Parts: sequence; structure tokens; C-alpha cells
Amino acid sequence: MRNFDYLSLDGNALKTFLVVLEETSVSRAADALGVSQSAVSHTLDKLRRIFGDPLFVRDGRGIESTPRARALKPSVETVLDELKALTDGREFDPQVEQIEFTIACNDFPLQLIFPTLLNQMSAEGIDLRIRFVPAGIPNVSILRASRFRMLITPTPPDDPELERVTLVQSKMEVFYDPDIREPPRTRKQYAASNRVEVRFSDTESSIMASPSINVSEISRPVVSVPNFGSLTAMIKGSDRLTTQLGAMKLGLLKELDSVPLPFKTDTLNLYLMWHRRENTDPAHQWLRQKIIDTVDSVTKK
Repeated sequence: MRNFDYLSLDGNALKTFLVVLEETSVSRAADALGVSQSAVSHTLDKLRRIFGDPLFVRDGRGIESTPRARALKPSVETVLDELKALTDGREFDPQVEQIEFTIACNDFPLQLIFPTLLNQMSAEGIDLRIRFVPAGIPNVSILRASRFRMLITPTPPDDPELERVTLVQSKMEVFYDPDIREPPRTRKQYAASNRVEVRFSDTESSIMASPSINVSEISRPVVSVPNFGSLTAMIKGSDRLTTQLGAMKLGLLKELDSVPLPFKTDTLNLYLMWHRRENTDPAHQWLRQKIIDTVDSVTKK
């Protein structure tokens, strides 16, 4: 007869369980958690003994969760939320605490917001440590698995478990090199232009964030790059153009000229998102406000 002390379960082990369940890969879970694969495997072995179930079995190159593992998921999420609630409302002093966050975002908000914010924190003697995980158009499911404390995305879901605040509002614009070409003046000219697109590793294209642009009506891109930081090099000195948020003229695309698209488009929002379990966490509240204040500062320069 198995006799395990339920107190041998700990929050880190349960978090590891959720991340492995989300990633369906020990190696990817280890990367997300910032630990070694052997540490993840050791934790899974411990959980298998406690729950009396394999939890995860090999399936080709990855792993597949067992029915027992999937059934445990909501209970584990509840336990972690309740554990976290025990520390909510505590006194928080950023001057004396080491503050660590993992944030999912692409290189546009990373470059626009965080150099200024981190420089300010350093000047104030605040020990803020952020691990950025690259994400094209982040999938909000990663917040439910506690992998990340925040994410920044243009495509939020309607989910009662998730909170959001608008950071940036902007329309899509055409960026180009004025020394080489004129901007497109009509929809037809735009549709026929040589385009450079950003296509992230998750296969999403940045232009897909704008429902106003029908990609079936425009030419296929002549160049695809993996991040926004590569765009300027691909546009300068050529007749190529790219369609991105106009707010990028504040940073990554400031060396290019831009004009509005030659047809009506909707305003897009860039959102800061987090799970509602974080609502009353004082460190989370503090960093959220710092991010909002920094965006206000850099966009009003």
C-alpha cells in the first residue's frame, strides 16, 4: 500500500507539472522554467510516485499526457492560485526586494518599453530582473499554465480568467525608403508592391493582426524576416516596403518614412495581459503600473 505524505507536494513541482502539460515536451518545459531537463525529469518522477500514475508517456518525438494528468489540471491550477493568494496583500518595497518576472513579447514592445524602464529601475537602485521569452503573437494559454507572469499581444481573447490593459493604439502604416521610391497612393499600387513581412517562428505573420487587410488581395511578400528589428535593413536602399503599426516609427522603424495605408483601416491595440490570479499581487501591480507609465513617457516624446 502506497503511503505518501501530501505535504511533500510543493508549488514548484505543481508548476512544473502544468508547464510540461502545456508544452508536451520536457526540453521545452525546462527552457520555459529556466531549469535543466534532468531537474524537470526528477520532478516528474516524484509526481508519478505521489499520484500513482505515469502522467506523461512518450509519443513519437514528444510526450502525451495521460487521462489522469489531464483530470488533475484544474485542481492543480486551483491549488497554485490559492497558494499565491496567501502572499497577496503583503507589504512590498521594491527598494529591498529582488523582483523577477518572465514576460512573453516580440521585439517591438521589448525595444519600445523596456530599455527605458530598466534604466530607470537601475538608477533608482531597484533589483528588477526580467526574462524575456520571444513570442510573435503570443498565445494566451501560456498565462493559464503559469509559465509567464505577463504577455504583450495585439490579439487578446475574450476570456474571463485574463485581465488586460491597452498600452498602445495605432493604425497600420506603410514604411518605405523615401530616397528610393514614393509611397503607394492607391490600393492597386499597394497590392502590387514588393513587400517585406515579419513571419514569426510560430508561423504567424504580423500583418494578420490587422483584420482590415485582406492578404488574398495583395502580392506575396518577396522577403520574410523573423523579427521587426530586421525590417529596416531589408527596406533601406530598395523599393520594398512593409506594413506595420505606425507606432514603430518611435523606435525600430524610425529610420524609414511612413504614410497611412491608401484605404480605410481600423485602429489596432497592443495589450498588456495577465491572469486574474495576479490581480492583487503587489509586485505584479507595481510592475504593471511601471510599464504603463513608461509607455506614456516614450510615446509622448
